[in-house]
Amino acid sequence: MSKNKRRVAGTLTLMTMLALWAALLPGGAAQAGVAGTAVAHARAEAEVGCTSFSNMFQRSPAYYLHIPTVGWDSGDVDCVLARGMNNVGVLALQESLNRCYGQGLATDGQFGANTERAVRNAQNIINSQYNAGIAVDGRYGPQTAFWFHHQIYDHNNGGYHTGACSRWGW
Repeated sequence: MSKNKRRVAGTLTLMTMLALWAALLPGGAAQAGVAGTAVAHARAEAEVGCTSFSNMFQRSPAYYLHIPTVGWDSGDVDCVLARGMNNVGVLALQESLNRCYGQGLATDGQFGANTERAVRNAQNIINSQYNAGIAVDGRYGPQTAFWFHHQIYDHNNGGYHTGACSRWGW
């Protein structure tokens, strides 16, 4: 388990225990609501933003995907892209949204309303194709990333797009 996942699990476990404890206090419903808000806040604080992308090899050393990650070529995919972010991780996401989900976005590295809408569209497509049950929230996080198809690049052809898409690890 990654350091971030352990930190999230520990924080959420503590917050869940606080929520249960608060529910047992007089006025438990109101107290549980406060603790529930604390759980949501702990989740948001525990999330790490994707700041770049990594070249993740697929099927052979010649083919790879650009997967949003924490840091350049770190391989740490346990991160989130959401509205307001601006970096090359968003750019990699936009390229895959265009190629694999037909979204027609400007590839500018800015996660704005159009990119958020495109991620929602991709989440709906993923849910309908795979019955994935992921939240349709317009955020690219670990749940969406698991099912998400990325554009395939060809190392032997100068790193150009192949026109194909794949899930990482498949």
